[in-house]
Amino acid sequence: MVSNAIVTTMPQEQIRTNIIYVDRHNRTSRSLEKDMAAARPDGAGAQLDANLTELEDMIDTQLDELSAETYNGAVENDEATENNTKEKQCLSGLYQLWWMCIHIVYDIKVDKSDAERYSAVKQLMVYMHQALMEQLDRRFVLGFVLLFDELTLVSCDRSGVILAKTPINIHKEPEKFIQIITGFSCMSPVQLGWDPAMEIYCPISRDVQPSYKIANKFEGVYGAGRYDIHWVIDIEQEGKVERYITVAILSAIRSAEICGRATVVYEVVKFDEKENPKKTYALKRYWRPIHADLDDAELYPSEGEIYNILDEDKTDEMKHAIVCHDIKIDHEIDSTFKLIRCGQVVQPYERPVKVLPARAKRYDTDTDAELWLEIRDEVHHPDPSDLVERYHVNVLMPMGEVIKMFSCQLELLTCFRGYVEEHKYGHNKLILHRDISTGNLLIFETNDGRTFGRLMDYDHAKKASGTGKIESKIAGLSTLKLTCKRRLVGHYLERKVDDNVLDIALKWFDKEISAIAYIEDAAEFTDLSKKDSDKPLCPTDLGWADTDKTGPHDWPDFSERTPSPGKHIGTIPYMSAEVIARQSLFELSGQSKLPPFIHQAIHDVESLLWVLVRLCLTQRGPGIDMRRKELDEHSPDYNHQLKKVVVGLFEGSASQVKETKVKLVRNPDLTVFQNEVVAYFHPYFEPLKPYVCQWWAILLLGYRYRGEEFYNIHDHIIRLLDKAITEIGKDVSEDDKDRQAEIERRKKHKENRLATFGRRD
Repeated sequence: MVSNAIVTTMPQEQIRTNIIYVDRHNRTSRSLEKDMAAARPDGAGAQLDANLTELEDMIDTQLDELSAETYNGAVENDEATENNTKEKQCLSGLYQLWWMCIHIVYDIKVDKSDAERYSAVKQLMVYMHQALMEQLDRRFVLGFVLLFDELTLVSCDRSGVILAKTPINIHKEPEKFIQIITGFSCMSPVQLGWDPAMEIYCPISRDVQPSYKIANKFEGVYGAGRYDIHWVIDIEQEGKVERYITVAILSAIRSAEICGRATVVYEVVKFDEKENPKKTYALKRYWRPIHADLDDAELYPSEGEIYNILDEDKTDEMKHAIVCHDIKIDHEIDSTFKLIRCGQVVQPYERPVKVLPARAKRYDTDTDAELWLEIRDEVHHPDPSDLVERYHVNVLMPMGEVIKMFSCQLELLTCFRGYVEEHKYGHNKLILHRDISTGNLLIFETNDGRTFGRLMDYDHAKKASGTGKIESKIAGLSTLKLTCKRRLVGHYLERKVDDNVLDIALKWFDKEISAIAYIEDAAEFTDLSKKDSDKPLCPTDLGWADTDKTGPHDWPDFSERTPSPGKHIGTIPYMSAEVIARQSLFELSGQSKLPPFIHQAIHDVESLLWVLVRLCLTQRGPGIDMRRKELDEHSPDYNHQLKKVVVGLFEGSASQVKETKVKLVRNPDLTVFQNEVVAYFHPYFEPLKPYVCQWWAILLLGYRYRGEEFYNIHDHIIRLLDKAITEIGKDVSEDDKDRQAEIERRKKHKENRLATFGRRD
């Protein structure tokens, strides 16, 4: 092969990375079935000692055996099926090994039209995407497309894909082709996109090596699966580098994200203590967006700066982050624009007017759909203005259990109270979380065994510029005018209310008619409209605090903060109706048009409710692996209507979730939420139903009137949860088998994690 011949002429002292070029464009990439993607490029530059030929032969042999079993009908019993599954896992491991030793990728085409170039670059992006998925220690990927005699260089990082504007004709300018091929070998692994702060721990030899150097030995990789490989990661801590080793990968679903954070979360222990660690930690690594062109940088703090604000008054044990820092390479921040792209200015790529027809039709339900650009193109075309610089970040945090592993209803409610309390604490410090999800709601344990809930992961949080004053509408009114307003409102109400209720309602509205509607709906939503009609309603009946009714209400002012570039913020299944719709859904009193949408505290509190609702709909009790059988289409207990509810609210497309939630929020009939959502809760969660309905009623009052429930949303939900905790706590038993089983599971799980590397003689 010409490329290898060129490399062999290089003086050894010039070679910084040993690359061998493997030509695959005449070799068919086979796969047994669509969910075993064998997408590999026409050619690749691999680690010299990786022995790709042997790997290719092993893959072909494994494919031949599996194909023969499948087509000859060998899979006839449970044992054969299990063996077949293991062989598929083995094949998947071989694919993983193949990718882990790849330095660069390229694609070859015969024609050299603009349409063919566009198609080739798209296909190359598929391979680059796959490389980023398999190589968790990869920061960016380099490659090229060769269209007959025209070569175009391509680079893929977390800010997008860039390619050379003018292709090189390798026949007319052979010296440039030689420079490119030798240039790759002259680059260090760091310059080729590898992360120098990450290496693989080999459990047998106890060696620590870069991932691309151990593929030929297979040790610590082959058969382990990407979620069980042990990575050694360097973290800056207190002025020095501390090494941690992973015991598990907690989340890598976004690891291959292009134009995104590409977040990966590991469970780690200190490397020096690995044989007898004291505790495990959560390590999050991602690429945070930088808003360099915005005028007021204080409105766009980093996650680390957010934690400095939140944790300034907290003990070390209660801090959200132990360490949070931008990763540096050779003392320079690892950034996409400055370091990786070396400050190059890029221009938007102009797609050809005519593009080549798509090959085979694929569907977004395919297991490997995320690997295919046909699907990605249908879903999202990033606008060039959306592309932002990104910094690589380490965040080391305390380790907790996700909320879906709750042990009993009391723990569940207690944790949710903690989440609301912590959200209020941050809101008082002008911080809004904006990404409530099951993965960010954790259960922690105190030294005496008590558990509590903490709201974690503030990488999507925003900060207000300061507080604004929400003026009371009755401030400055004379006693006579206030008395007249009270009498007018009281006259039109169907039942008696005391003056404090009238004053609180009038505080928010200029027009008496709005105050009347507010009080009436508040009474109806709290189910008090027909109870004790002879007794005057007081503020506590409606969940209103008897607070200052004439003074201004301080409120974080997010109006000066422009939306961040890119996609909307949050986790779609848990987004509030207004957030996913990106608009306010109700007009303010006295206005004829909808107010501008601003993400506020009430939206996050609605997201908390959706997390709780999803748990109640999809789980049949506490602990692990508790998804309801009624949601399994192959189960005899399958419930089509329940599945429809879950898909509409959580598991459907973004447009489907938006339509379902907006329809619910806009419906004035509270019984619709009760009958169409809460009615499908699993019987285990029966005691929670009235409190979930009341939570929903509080949210609707907040959205429709922007009064007490909007500006004091945390206090309303905390009072509601306190009531629920008191009532449900009466029935809690220490002998509860489900609770004890989950507590024991947590204990054993923790012991197993700590014993991952156990002492050896």
